[in-house]
Amino acid sequence: MKPIIDASQLLLEAVERHKIHLSLLVADTGFWVSPEFHKRLVQDTGSVAVFPKVRRARGQGERRGQIVDGVQLDDNTYANIAIKRAAGLGKSAKGFETCHIWPRTCYDERYHTAIANIVLLPRALAGLSDHDIEIQKALQYRAFELYEWYPEGMPQPVKPEFYPTVWREPLPDPAVKARTPRTATVGSQPPGNKNSKDVLPIELFPSDQDAFKKALRQSEKARISVIYSDGSIETKTWKVSRMSETSNVTGNLRSRKAFRSGTWQNCGIVRVEVHVVP
Repeated sequence: MKPIIDASQLLLEAVERHKIHLSLLVADTGFWVSPEFHKRLVQDTGSVAVFPKVRRARGQGERRGQIVDGVQLDDNTYANIAIKRAAGLGKSAKGFETCHIWPRTCYDERYHTAIANIVLLPRALAGLSDHDIEIQKALQYRAFELYEWYPEGMPQPVKPEFYPTVWREPLPDPAVKARTPRTATVGSQPPGNKNSKDVLPIELFPSDQDAFKKALRQSEKARISVIYSDGSIETKTWKVSRMSETSNVTGNLRSRKAFRSGTWQNCGIVRVEVHVVP
């Protein structure tokens, strides 16, 4: 009989041998729900789970659709529905899988659909979250950073030795509606005095503009995330070949046609986030 070749083990050995940090890919591509949604869920229902009477079937005679002691058995369907609804994504997210952050919590109805316990990862990376210890520890600490929560009986997460410094920001809470900007009355403001509603909110990561420019000059690439009022996000790559110390980053961005006053409001844009790509 030929020896069994475990593909996951082979991959993890290669990752260790080449000193590759897969958690960097997870940090850059994982989708998280707004911490505000988690807080509101706990406040309104007293539970961290969107569907508190649902858990994954364990096998051994259990199957999806069964009801055991008042708890409905699932595969990953309810968890997938929970995170996509909470993130305002619906069917717009393609090629992602819902991953549980804490091992075996999918079999606990308290945590199977807990927003603070699930993350959307690209399908190509999702399977690694069950095998790679670095990814598990990074996800657990990131979830604790965002939601200040961890499962009962588990140790409080600590920051791992290797931890990505840049993570994709949580998606905006779809329940928080964007305010419709008021139309200014002609002559109501002194010349040259711009209303704050006319200025598109732009967040830089790193937040300090000098640190941002320094990082951008080194990497020459940033990720622009355009957040819309319906909760959807459009991501673009910004390639920068010339960036001086005196450059006005936010001014440069606001000069784009879609980000100009009057245009971004009509497009339903709420804010823009710009992350330097390491």
